[in-house]
Amino acid sequence: MSPEFKKFTIKLLIVGAITLLIGGVAFMFFFKEYYMPIYLWSLVFFFFVTLLVHAYQLKKAKAGVAKFTRTSMVVTFLKLLIYSAFIIIRLAISTEQAIVFVVVIMAIYIIFTVTEVSDLTKYVRAAKKQR
Repeated sequence: MSPEFKKFTIKLLIVGAITLLIGGVAFMFFFKEYYMPIYLWSLVFFFFVTLLVHAYQLKKAKAGVAKFTRTSMVVTFLKLLIYSAFIIIRLAISTEQAIVFVVVIMAIYIIFTVTEVSDLTKYVRAAKKQR
Protein backbone atom coordinates (compact mmCIF):
# COMPACT_ATOMS: atom_id res chain seq x y z
CA MET A 1 0.00 0.00 0.00
CA SER A 2 1.48 3.33 -1.04
CA PRO A 3 1.86 6.09 1.55
CA GLU A 4 -0.53 8.31 -0.42
CA PHE A 5 -3.23 5.65 -0.44
CA LYS A 6 -2.73 4.90 3.25
CA LYS A 7 -3.04 8.62 4.05
CA PHE A 8 -6.21 8.88 1.96
CA THR A 9 -7.70 5.80 3.63
CA ILE A 10 -7.19 7.37 7.06
CA LYS A 11 -8.63 10.68 5.83
CA LEU A 12 -11.66 8.88 4.36
CA LEU A 13 -12.20 6.94 7.60
CA ILE A 14 -12.20 10.22 9.53
CA VAL A 15 -14.58 11.86 7.05
CA GLY A 16 -16.83 8.78 7.17
CA ALA A 17 -16.81 8.76 10.99
CA ILE A 18 -17.67 12.46 11.15
CA THR A 19 -20.45 11.96 8.58
CA LEU A 20 -21.77 9.01 10.59
CA LEU A 21 -21.66 11.04 13.81
CA ILE A 22 -23.42 14.07 12.32
CA GLY A 23 -25.99 11.88 10.58
CA GLY A 24 -26.55 9.86 13.76
CA VAL A 25 -27.15 12.98 15.82
CA ALA A 26 -29.40 14.49 13.16
CA PHE A 27 -31.56 11.37 12.85
CA MET A 28 -31.56 10.62 16.57
CA PHE A 29 -32.66 14.06 17.74
CA PHE A 30 -34.17 15.97 14.82
CA PHE A 31 -35.37 13.60 12.10
CA LYS A 32 -36.28 10.37 13.92
CA GLU A 33 -39.22 9.64 11.64
CA TYR A 34 -37.02 9.77 8.53
CA TYR A 35 -34.28 7.37 9.61
CA MET A 36 -33.82 4.17 7.61
CA PRO A 37 -31.11 1.52 8.15
CA ILE A 38 -30.06 1.81 4.50
CA TYR A 39 -28.35 5.11 5.32
CA LEU A 40 -25.61 3.30 7.23
CA TRP A 41 -25.18 0.79 4.40
CA SER A 42 -25.12 3.64 1.89
CA LEU A 43 -22.28 5.26 3.80
CA VAL A 44 -20.34 1.98 3.79
CA PHE A 45 -21.04 1.48 0.08
CA PHE A 46 -19.84 5.00 -0.81
CA PHE A 47 -16.78 4.53 1.39
CA PHE A 48 -15.64 1.39 -0.42
CA VAL A 49 -16.46 2.64 -3.93
CA THR A 50 -14.56 5.87 -3.22
CA LEU A 51 -11.62 3.92 -1.84
CA LEU A 52 -11.45 1.61 -4.88
CA VAL A 53 -11.83 4.42 -7.39
CA HIS A 54 -9.21 6.51 -5.59
CA ALA A 55 -6.74 3.59 -5.61
CA TYR A 56 -7.23 3.19 -9.36
CA GLN A 57 -6.92 6.90 -10.09
CA LEU A 58 -3.85 7.19 -7.88
CA LYS A 59 -2.26 4.35 -9.83
CA LYS A 60 -3.00 6.17 -13.10
CA ALA A 61 -1.69 9.45 -11.71
CA LYS A 62 1.58 7.74 -10.75
CA ALA A 63 1.89 6.42 -14.30
CA GLY A 64 1.73 9.97 -15.61
CA VAL A 65 -0.50 12.99 -15.68
CA ALA A 66 -1.51 12.31 -19.30
CA LYS A 67 -2.80 8.82 -18.42
CA PHE A 68 -4.56 10.19 -15.37
CA THR A 69 -6.28 12.90 -17.39
CA ARG A 70 -7.48 10.42 -20.02
CA THR A 71 -8.97 8.00 -17.52
CA SER A 72 -10.27 10.44 -14.92
CA MET A 73 -13.42 11.43 -16.80
CA VAL A 74 -14.27 7.82 -17.70
CA VAL A 75 -13.76 6.65 -14.12
CA THR A 76 -15.92 9.49 -12.79
CA PHE A 77 -18.65 8.62 -15.28
CA LEU A 78 -18.56 4.94 -14.30
CA LYS A 79 -18.69 5.88 -10.63
CA LEU A 80 -21.79 7.99 -11.30
CA LEU A 81 -23.38 5.04 -13.11
CA ILE A 82 -22.69 2.78 -10.12
CA TYR A 83 -24.20 5.31 -7.71
CA SER A 84 -27.19 5.87 -10.01
CA ALA A 85 -27.80 2.12 -10.23
CA PHE A 86 -27.69 1.93 -6.43
CA ILE A 87 -30.28 4.70 -6.14
CA ILE A 88 -32.53 3.27 -8.87
CA ILE A 89 -32.46 -0.23 -7.37
CA ARG A 90 -33.27 1.14 -3.91
CA LEU A 91 -36.14 3.26 -5.25
CA ALA A 92 -37.46 0.34 -7.32
CA ILE A 93 -37.57 -1.81 -4.18
CA SER A 94 -39.19 0.84 -2.01
CA THR A 95 -40.28 4.40 -2.65
CA GLU A 96 -40.74 5.00 1.07
CA GLN A 97 -39.27 8.40 1.96
CA ALA A 98 -37.77 8.71 -1.52
CA ILE A 99 -37.02 12.43 -1.28
CA VAL A 100 -35.24 12.06 2.06
CA PHE A 101 -33.29 9.09 0.68
CA VAL A 102 -32.11 11.05 -2.35
CA VAL A 103 -31.13 14.05 -0.19
CA VAL A 104 -29.10 11.83 2.17
CA ILE A 105 -27.40 10.07 -0.76
CA MET A 106 -26.57 13.41 -2.40
CA ALA A 107 -25.04 14.67 0.85
CA ILE A 108 -22.89 11.53 1.18
CA TYR A 109 -21.90 11.78 -2.50
CA ILE A 110 -20.84 15.41 -2.18
CA ILE A 111 -18.86 14.81 1.02
CA PHE A 112 -16.97 11.81 -0.37
CA THR A 113 -16.41 13.33 -3.82
CA VAL A 114 -15.02 16.59 -2.43
CA THR A 115 -12.66 14.58 -0.22
CA GLU A 116 -11.49 12.42 -3.13
CA VAL A 117 -11.11 15.23 -5.66
CA SER A 118 -9.21 17.50 -3.26
CA ASP A 119 -6.80 14.68 -2.41
CA LEU A 120 -6.22 13.72 -6.06
CA THR A 121 -5.73 17.35 -7.03
CA LYS A 122 -3.06 17.82 -4.37
CA TYR A 123 -1.29 14.66 -5.49
CA VAL A 124 -1.34 15.57 -9.20
CA ARG A 125 -0.11 19.11 -8.52
CA ALA A 126 2.74 17.81 -6.38
CA ALA A 127 3.63 15.25 -9.05
CA LYS A 128 3.71 17.97 -11.73
CA LYS A 129 6.07 20.10 -9.63
CA GLN A 130 8.46 17.18 -9.17
CA ARG A 131 8.72 16.52 -12.92
